[in-house]
Amino acid sequence: MASSFFLTAFILFPLAFAANSPHFPSFKRLYQFGDSLADTGNLIRLPGRGGSGYYPPEHLPYGQTFFGKPTGRVSDGRLIVDFIAAALKLPFLDAYLNANGSFAHGVNFAVSGATALDEDFFAKRNINTSNFRPPISKQLEWFETHLNSTGARSESLEDSLFIFGEFGGNDYFHFIRQGTPLEEIRANVPYVVAAIIHGIKRIVHLGAKRIVVPGPFPFGCLPPQLASSNSSDPADYDGFGCLKALNAFTSYHNDFLKRALFSLNRELSGDGVVVVYGDYEGAFLEILRKPSSYGFDKEWLIKACCGGGGKYNINPTKRCGTNGTTVCPRPGHAVNWDGVHLTDASYHRISHILIHQSISKLI
Repeated sequence: MASSFFLTAFILFPLAFAANSPHFPSFKRLYQFGDSLADTGNLIRLPGRGGSGYYPPEHLPYGQTFFGKPTGRVSDGRLIVDFIAAALKLPFLDAYLNANGSFAHGVNFAVSGATALDEDFFAKRNINTSNFRPPISKQLEWFETHLNSTGARSESLEDSLFIFGEFGGNDYFHFIRQGTPLEEIRANVPYVVAAIIHGIKRIVHLGAKRIVVPGPFPFGCLPPQLASSNSSDPADYDGFGCLKALNAFTSYHNDFLKRALFSLNRELSGDGVVVVYGDYEGAFLEILRKPSSYGFDKEWLIKACCGGGGKYNINPTKRCGTNGTTVCPRPGHAVNWDGVHLTDASYHRISHILIHQSISKLI
């Protein structure tokens, strides 16, 4: 698995190191699949969007820190995929649904709200999925359409980097929002991971050789989950103030995913394919452990920077991007942007944490 750790390291190197490293690959294209942690503008261009048409990230203060305007990214600035593109000396990826986009250096298929599983999975379990967004299967259809329209062949993907995910969070949130006990939701983890593995195999079949598969951030540290918790028992919270049970569930999913990726690597080893796990969970918790080392204010570790008030700055009637939105004094020192999504500063630091952890495993 040394080659797996090496891949993780070199794709996430800082720009200065990347430019000077003889081992840094010359990927010519970058392809992103996933949900709102990676969406660079697909949802705001999705016809109908399954709802009223109003989507907060179309409005300031989204995008205020880096772009100076909303771009469809659910953050105040850049996402992890943007930092990776910069490290590879590639332009930021245009969303697949951007009719004016340039796809010479890759495409972003991620859609905010996307799930790993298809809608019928939830329907069979009587789980409401209003405003259902394009899942893995639909994003893969888009990818195949893109390849066919450009006449690309599998050989042209050998110098491309694929980021497959994060997937899973929205699948579980559909159940969590309807009050399904966590022990029952755990039964869905094998289905979610199987959908992720199936998706990876499909892009490998189409020619992908280098693939990063991130897991989700700790669910128990997200302000909406904390705000909706009815527990006043200190034993239910960890030292960071996060919900232990939800964080244990995140770890359960990520451990399941890591085992599946290990098996997949063994299965694909003869084909020259390398698939690595992207430890978003570990990087996030590293920031919580040493906030001052990474430039974050302790007051804003598990509290939304952009929101409507309350203990965790979460108010469902005043979401970030709507009238009356309040923004914290220093977004560059806050971890969480709007409750579920992180700040430009967080995504920047997380990228660097991943670099450090990967490099240390190579020594």
